[in-house]
Amino acid sequence: MGIKRKIKNYIHIKKYYPLSEKVIPHDESKKTILIVDSQIPTFDKDSASNRITEIAKFLAKYYNVYLVDWRKAIPNVDSKKYIKNLNDHNVTVYTPFINRFGILKGKKHFIDNLLPKIDFVWCHRPELFEYYLDFFRNKAPKAKIIYDMVDIHYLRMERGLEIKYDKKREKEVVRYKYIETELSKKADKIAVISDKEKEFMKAFVDESKLFTVSNVHNLKVQPENMPPFEKRNGIFFIGTFLHDPNVDAVEVLHSQIMPLVWKVLPDLKITIIGSEAPESILKMNSEKFEITGYVEDIIPYYEKCFASVSPLRFGAGVKGKIGQALEYTLPVLTTEIGAEGMFLEDGITALIAGNEDYQKFADNIVAICTNKELWNALHFNSEKGIYPFSIEAQKEEIFNMLS
Repeated sequence: MGIKRKIKNYIHIKKYYPLSEKVIPHDESKKTILIVDSQIPTFDKDSASNRITEIAKFLAKYYNVYLVDWRKAIPNVDSKKYIKNLNDHNVTVYTPFINRFGILKGKKHFIDNLLPKIDFVWCHRPELFEYYLDFFRNKAPKAKIIYDMVDIHYLRMERGLEIKYDKKREKEVVRYKYIETELSKKADKIAVISDKEKEFMKAFVDESKLFTVSNVHNLKVQPENMPPFEKRNGIFFIGTFLHDPNVDAVEVLHSQIMPLVWKVLPDLKITIIGSEAPESILKMNSEKFEITGYVEDIIPYYEKCFASVSPLRFGAGVKGKIGQALEYTLPVLTTEIGAEGMFLEDGITALIAGNEDYQKFADNIVAICTNKELWNALHFNSEKGIYPFSIEAQKEEIFNMLS
């Protein structure tokens, strides 16, 4: 790092830091877990971040838990609310500081201090595992390295290429396939996001290394306390547009599904929520197909809409948008890919169409917006749909992985 950058960072930290006031004491009687992520997890923007946030908060009840952002030496000021959320649950998050001698202490200081104490390194996402595997093997040889796959990236990408070819993405498939099927063998433990993915990974690594640690969801409200069918209108889609399956799903909604719905329900409005929308999506904005961008508080949509719709045609892993809708007892409409690994039952805990059965998906939208009995059935079955993702259902598997 050049001297100009160091000075600029020093001034920035003097002006805006600390990002949290809480000091969390290290408990020598507990084991220590370092979570390494590609960012300070933004729990309200993407499902992978929400998942690792919930896992970190749970682990901090039993372990010393530290989290470091791999990419940024100086976390953004807008990360403050995410850092505070983790700090409030006794997770220590790396941020640089200026000591009493006026010296800037950064990521190297943070990690070097932790190295003798670390029992587990939790590498969240494949890039992190690839980057840090050799470093922690050499610097913390006693620590067990956990590779948290989040989902099987190369499988998701391969499925996407079958629908829409992309030369750059084809090269990425090769890299991720190597990490996920070859390099993964060097991990001590591997966290997969569903039993279906555990079964898939058995072809590449020893089964004893594989543990299912899925999204963490809990019922946030009671169904009887949410607005009834009669007080609802419209539907919505939610998901970050940095994720290719979400871009494709919205394109399908706009060009294939909603025109069929509007033949029956011409005034039905759909709202598209999500950050980083490309120009191609922004151009779709209209009175009946609203593109909102990122929305900080999405709870009103769970309270006022008929359903959350996710017409995913490709992807892998467990879908956070579906689990979050169930948390607020909102009916979910998705595809076979969307339901993969989610323990959903068609007509009972969700309405599920074929991946490219646009007419069926449209029929499901019409049904959930017009059939009170069907809406109530899914609404009151939300707890059944979400139970497999509760901490209560998963804690034994997590403890087994950390044994």
